[in-house]
Amino acid sequence: MLAPRRWAELTAPELGESAARGDVVLLPVGAVEQHGAHLPVDTDIRLAVAAAEAVATRLGRAIVAPPVWWGLSDYHRGFPGFLTLRLETFVNLLRDLVGSMVDQGFRRIVLFVGHASNKPIAQAVVSETMHAHGVAIAQINVINQGAEAFAAVRRSETGGDFHAGELETALTMHLAPDLVHTDRAVSRPVDPVAHFGHSAGTRDMFSPGSAVLGFDLRRSFPEGVAGDATVATADTGRAVFTAIVDRAAAIVAEYHATPSHVPPQ
Repeated sequence: MLAPRRWAELTAPELGESAARGDVVLLPVGAVEQHGAHLPVDTDIRLAVAAAEAVATRLGRAIVAPPVWWGLSDYHRGFPGFLTLRLETFVNLLRDLVGSMVDQGFRRIVLFVGHASNKPIAQAVVSETMHAHGVAIAQINVINQGAEAFAAVRRSETGGDFHAGELETALTMHLAPDLVHTDRAVSRPVDPVAHFGHSAGTRDMFSPGSAVLGFDLRRSFPEGVAGDATVATADTGRAVFTAIVDRAAAIVAEYHATPSHVPPQ
């Protein structure tokens, strides 16, 4: 099986040639935070890296940059294991990394975002990069690419997947089965009123509700699990991961084929 091209393993001249060729850079962006007692704290970034590497292997003219391990994980204060950045640190980190790539000639850059709280900040950096550099970088919210596939195979009802529930457990069972402690998995379905204090609150990972409400994760879900991890299977994870890679690869291929530089006005 072919290996993905990783930025850190290439020489400086090789990277210069890649920039000149118009290769696309995939930058995984994730988080390090608790996922209950049954999943590793690198669950989010592991998925982002795995998806980026699978896409890079399939497409060829793509490079996987060293991942941004940390993101915005304030919700996990009070639990062991979280490593969070301040908002301004995270914004500046993404700005600096993308700016470094643009400065050396890369014009096709995709943020592979594997953590929900990072999405709006990544989107702001995508928009800012166009205005600051005239370069249309892209953002792929990784887990969302598997939404339809998960809906077709999931075993839990609505409320069975929000954080460390069926989907994240299934994906990790596929990607890193030795790191999943199935004997510690629990079922803690989401109830928008009980857990978020309002019927308009989140119901499920892909049913976010009609209002964004602040909440204390540890108070609402003391074990760190929001959903049903007990019904997850590696087969579900494999099906969803395959769908994620298929859709992400199609997006990146189309993006790579279109102009990505807009001259400043």
